[in-house]
Amino acid sequence: MIIEQLEEKKNFTHTERQIADFILKKPFNLSEISADELGKKSFTSKASVFRFCKKLGVSGYDELKRRIEYEINEQVRLNMLLEQEPIGKDTSLKDLISIIPSVYDTAISKTKMLLDYSAISRVIGYMRRADKLDIYSGGITYSCASAARFKFLSIGIDCSAHSGVNEHYIMANKDRKVVALLLSFTGQNETMIRIGKYLRKNDIFVVGIGGVESPDLKDICNEYIEIFNRELVMSMEILTPFTSLNYALDILFAALLIEDYDKNLKYSVDVIKNSFVDKPDKSFYSEFLD
Repeated sequence: MIIEQLEEKKNFTHTERQIADFILKKPFNLSEISADELGKKSFTSKASVFRFCKKLGVSGYDELKRRIEYEINEQVRLNMLLEQEPIGKDTSLKDLISIIPSVYDTAISKTKMLLDYSAISRVIGYMRRADKLDIYSGGITYSCASAARFKFLSIGIDCSAHSGVNEHYIMANKDRKVVALLLSFTGQNETMIRIGKYLRKNDIFVVGIGGVESPDLKDICNEYIEIFNRELVMSMEILTPFTSLNYALDILFAALLIEDYDKNLKYSVDVIKNSFVDKPDKSFYSEFLD
C-alpha cells in the first residue's frame, strides 16, 4: 500500500521524505493540488514529485492521488468499524463474560426480524416430504453443516454434509426427493453459487441460508432464508453470522422434530433406556477376563 510506503520511508532520500511527510500530514488536500503545487509546498520540485511517483510504483501523479484517496477512505471505514467492535485490547475477562451473550442476543434478534415466516413454512414442508437432505457449505460454515447433520440424523432424517459437488452422488440419488441447503455467511460465496446452479440444473430443490450482501446466491435458490451478518473486523465478524446461521438451522431442525413429536419422543426415551451403565456387566466381558 502507498500509505505504508510513505510511513516506512524505506530507502527514501531527504527530498522524498519531505514529499512523504507533507502527504501524510494533509492526505485529503492532495486531490486539490497539482504536482507543481505539491513540489512547492513540500519545498521540493515538480520533477521530484514525478520521480517520487515512479519510485512508489505508480504510473503518475494522478494515479498517486487516486491511490492515496482510496487508501485513506478505506482507513476511515476501518476505523469506524473498529469503533463498533464490542471488544478491544483493554477488554477484561469480566467484560467478555457479559459481552459475548450480548453478541449472541444481537445476532439472534436481528435474524429473527429478517425471517420470512411464509418462506420458512414452505421450506419445512419441502423438507418434511423429502427423502434426503443435503447440506452444502465451505470453510467455517462446514462446522455448522456438520452440527446440523448430526441433529437431523438424530430425528431419523437422511442427511449428508458436503463441501463440494459429487456428480456421481447426485446422479445416484436422482430418483429421490432431495432438498439441498446452501450455507453462506455473506450470500456471495462463489463456490456455493456454482453448486446451486448445478443442483438447479439437475432439478434439485435448493434452499439458501445466508446474508444478502450480493443477490447472486439468492437469485438461483428456490427459497432463501436471510440471516443477520454484521460487518465487523476481528473474530466477532465470525461469531455473529455463525450464531445467526445456527439459529436458522435450529429452527428448521426443531420444526421437523415437532412434526413427528411422538415418534421422536419415543426415540429419546429408548435412548435413555438403552444407555450404557457406568459399570459394565462383568459377564459381558467374562470370556475376555477368564
